[in-house]
Amino acid sequence: MFAATPPGFKNAPISKLFITITVTASIVSSIAGIKHYFFLQLVPHIWGWGQWWRLIVWEFVYLNESEVLFASLLIYNLRVIERMLGSRKYASMLILSYVFTFLLAPCILILLKIVPSYSANYLPPGPTPIIFTALALYHDMIPSVYKFRISSAAPSEESTDSSSTATPPHTITLSDKIFVYILSVQVAIAQMPGSLICAFTGWFVGVLWTREVLPGRNWRIPEWWWERTRARGMASLSTFGTGQVTRAGRMQALAGAVNVGGGGGGGGEGEGEGEGEGEGGGQTGPANTAETQGRGFGSQILDTFRGNF
Repeated sequence: MFAATPPGFKNAPISKLFITITVTASIVSSIAGIKHYFFLQLVPHIWGWGQWWRLIVWEFVYLNESEVLFASLLIYNLRVIERMLGSRKYASMLILSYVFTFLLAPCILILLKIVPSYSANYLPPGPTPIIFTALALYHDMIPSVYKFRISSAAPSEESTDSSSTATPPHTITLSDKIFVYILSVQVAIAQMPGSLICAFTGWFVGVLWTREVLPGRNWRIPEWWWERTRARGMASLSTFGTGQVTRAGRMQALAGAVNVGGGGGGGGEGEGEGEGEGEGGGQTGPANTAETQGRGFGSQILDTFRGNF
């Protein structure tokens, strides 16, 4: 869909984390049998039972696999926004989106109950509002790479002496962004009408953000916290499934053992240096082979798709 952008999650760690959380949360909640804690009904969850905590958690988990699939594809295609804004600003925008949408969508649902013959009482769970906030930024900030036309006329059709009476063919001009919009429509209509309310809420917040009228728009994650989190969490996420974390742990353990052995005295230090040089020169190949053989089956599966995703 994006031939002009680099594939994978290069310079987009927040998008990778977003997809990881979306898929993992759905799988874990399904295995644990706790999905019923995440969907939101005004009656009886709020007005009847007073379960106000559902307002905080309803945007965390999708209930079915089709929503997880299309939402993950949409998040992946929207990673270009993170590359444009930067990871810190993009993460701050997603957090602000959650803060405004987790209450705004239920308020819109309450207002719609005033409409006669409208009996909607349910908001489907999942980060649909957050995704549509990013989609509004994509619509406003990302230009199209190419455009193409769809015409009802055959390519070989030529106007002859009857061209004066012939009906002109209908032509529609579309851009490459239409593929992202198709995915977004699938997410928006997944569980009508609640999912459409969620999509509208997110789009509305995104428009306010692009127009620079959203309260707190200039808020950013504190730099000290961001740097510490990126140094720890993002490093582990970037090497997820590659086996690099395991190799790094082995190297740290080996360095610790060498330091402990080096404090034993002069003779031991000399022997350690000699053995270290001998091992470094003669066992490089077997060590790499052992590390390669140590990759798990899950890592091999991830390697198959890592080039595409």
